[in-house]
Amino acid sequence: MSVNRVDRFSANSSPRRDDHAFPRRRETAPDPTPATARQRGRPPSEPLAPGAGRPLPIEIAFLAAHGVPLVLLQYGAARARLQGATADAVLIAERLVSEDVFYQALAAELNVAYVDAPHDLEPSADIAADAARGYARLPRNSRGLNWLFAPRGAEIGRLVGVTRSARGRPLFALTAPSLFEEALRRASAAQLARYAAHAVERVDPDCCVRPALRREALAKALFVSIILSTALLSPLEEISRPAAIALAIVFLLGILLRIFASFASFRKTGTAPELDDKDLPVYSIVVALYKEAAVARQLSDAIERLDYPRAKLDVKFIVECDDAETAEALRTGRTRAFHDIIVAPRGAPRTKPRALNVAMPFLRGSLAVVFDAEDLPEPDQLRKAAAGFAQAPQNVACLQASLGIHNGGHNWMTSMFAIDYANLFRVFNKGLAAMSLPFFLGGSSNHFRVESLRAVGGWDAFNVTEDADLGLRLARRSYETQTLASRTLEEAPSEFRALLRQRTRWFKGWMQTALVHCRDPSRFFADLGAARGIAVLAIFAGGIVGPLVGPFASCALFYQAAFGKLLTPATAGEAALSSLWCSVAILGICAALPPKLVAMRREKLFALWPALLLSPLWTLMLMLAAWRAARDLWLRPFHWEKTEHGLFEPPLAVVSQCQANSHCLSEKPELSALR
Repeated sequence: MSVNRVDRFSANSSPRRDDHAFPRRRETAPDPTPATARQRGRPPSEPLAPGAGRPLPIEIAFLAAHGVPLVLLQYGAARARLQGATADAVLIAERLVSEDVFYQALAAELNVAYVDAPHDLEPSADIAADAARGYARLPRNSRGLNWLFAPRGAEIGRLVGVTRSARGRPLFALTAPSLFEEALRRASAAQLARYAAHAVERVDPDCCVRPALRREALAKALFVSIILSTALLSPLEEISRPAAIALAIVFLLGILLRIFASFASFRKTGTAPELDDKDLPVYSIVVALYKEAAVARQLSDAIERLDYPRAKLDVKFIVECDDAETAEALRTGRTRAFHDIIVAPRGAPRTKPRALNVAMPFLRGSLAVVFDAEDLPEPDQLRKAAAGFAQAPQNVACLQASLGIHNGGHNWMTSMFAIDYANLFRVFNKGLAAMSLPFFLGGSSNHFRVESLRAVGGWDAFNVTEDADLGLRLARRSYETQTLASRTLEEAPSEFRALLRQRTRWFKGWMQTALVHCRDPSRFFADLGAARGIAVLAIFAGGIVGPLVGPFASCALFYQAAFGKLLTPATAGEAALSSLWCSVAILGICAALPPKLVAMRREKLFALWPALLLSPLWTLMLMLAAWRAARDLWLRPFHWEKTEHGLFEPPLAVVSQCQANSHCLSEKPELSALR
């Protein structure tokens, strides 16, 4: 039996009540026909509906009196029991009943006004609380209405019961939840803009970029850098030797951390048992987009392929107020999962983390994941993350999935990008997580406990690598981050200019993060502890100092080996310094090449090995990007250099595999399977 959706409400629909609906307001004469006769009179072609004989859930029972077929309601109730969701969420999420029809029928049932375009709400003192409650106060109006309601789940039943038992004219109107949240954002746009920009500052002002990157702080950092560089280049050995030893120790910290992480990445990790649908939590999917109309259809398809109950998905697309093209592309997309398109209020800075914060008060899930516009996550990624969180201790706030590249074979730059990502996510981050050390999150496919995310204030809107900063702030609040055995494919920049701009932003963000978190060393080590604090400093050393100074140090090392005293030291001091720098050179090679080969084996990227021959060019690109980032940090510290997406179609093999894995998800099960 097929189930047809209901997407139109008629106020003149003839009431059709039955034993599964709400109690009648008027008693009707019982049907004198015996039950057996009525059963024999049922048309033989109509099978018994699933759940027949069970009372309908109170949140949907009223629909039977407003033109919605009983068989559809019983179908939705059966699906809700299987998924552990509320029946209203199933009907709307699976597009069996449109949201407008549902709430128009509820308004008719309660004999109250339905507002299909709410214009006015009083500004909210607590946007998140009002969004969670599903009601807010209306300004004074001629109709004498005080409240606007948009209930969900059990709140629908409570509202029905209270309204029926109350006397007098109701003082509220109804609207759909998506319209209610839109009206709430519009009425409280100024408050929402301030919250999105300064949420982290309200939680911990000392761990925010904006107050930390004043000109005075940047001038101090520049002055220290000049002093160290001058000391390193000084002709006086009494000055240059201590500086050279300090620089070698900095390099050695980063190198040793990579070696230890590489060995730790071989540790076996257990697999969390899969959860049944009824045990899965509501999951929020958050995607910030700007000028991404070209990949809107690909994004819709990727979300549609996710293997997760539609009634437990809370999809939020955030677009900027001047990006009507992307918003329209999302509206006409093919995402059947119910979703909200949130238009960010005007304000500064215009960054991805600010857009993510705009969605924060409206997240309904206990878990949330951030995806980028071009992402292709594995269909079972949300299920794996939910199972992982269910098994992990409560202080595990984040699970980071691996990121891969689907256009890695296009040219040498995309090949090196793919190898770089494999090394980072399949070796380095995996090893750090195995050693319970902090690591910088990737900008996508990080899964959070929403409670923990709100506890740290969300994302720093002024940090251009909000992912790295958030991972460190979670660690400083005693939360842990682990890796997730799932992969998301992304698109790598294929042109040098785009690649350079992207890496410049990354380096600038890491510099921002280092300046913020290292400006109070005593608190830094008090929050993290000695071992974790040194590990973070080693990450900064390898990620910032290495690209800035590494190529120059390598040239100096080769020069000293060929023409200097590196291999023929004359004094004990020279011997110690030579031994230290030779250790840096040898261990540096061990930390660079073998982990990449391990990562290539794990990601099956050995076909890209010719790109490794151009590693020196990749190193020079990183050096150029790092110095551009240092310049940008002084001239425009909060500027966001956007990366263009949608230049490559994902490989057909990848799409076909995803479609095969999620084929059964796109089809509604037969009613007989739900009995």
